[in-house]
Amino acid sequence: MSEPHTTTPAVRLAPRASLTTLWSAAQRVHQAAHHGERATNESVRREWAAVETELTALGIPTYDRHGPSGPGRAWWTAQNTEGRLIGKWAESYEEAVIELGASFHSRIVWCVADTDLQIRDRYPRAKQGEPSIHPVTDQPIPGPDYAPLTTLF
Repeated sequence: MSEPHTTTPAVRLAPRASLTTLWSAAQRVHQAAHHGERATNESVRREWAAVETELTALGIPTYDRHGPSGPGRAWWTAQNTEGRLIGKWAESYEEAVIELGASFHSRIVWCVADTDLQIRDRYPRAKQGEPSIHPVTDQPIPGPDYAPLTTLF
């Protein structure tokens, strides 16, 4: 007889670095990766190494990308200064902000753990293949009772 499957909720650690500090780190990661026209296996390895270097300098634990997840593993939804909603799986807030900033080469305005996609789903979707761009705010739009006076488009 098999044991019942139990899920342990992930631990969300409070952010330890400011968005300004993480933007500086993201710029260094972007430069170190030197992806050129297109990312390669080697440029992605350089990016991962640079992210680990930045996280270590900030005192943030790093985890083996091919090993088990850490306690802060989550989907992180963010908005950059162009208004684009973006996201990624990451082990911490800091890792998500650095990687998203480096990948999109733009400053992140806000970033929140959103594994169940409640935050992302508050925004109207773009057509398939198009970026989801909305007015820039200092935090995600509020929950289900939110009713904007004007459309977000």
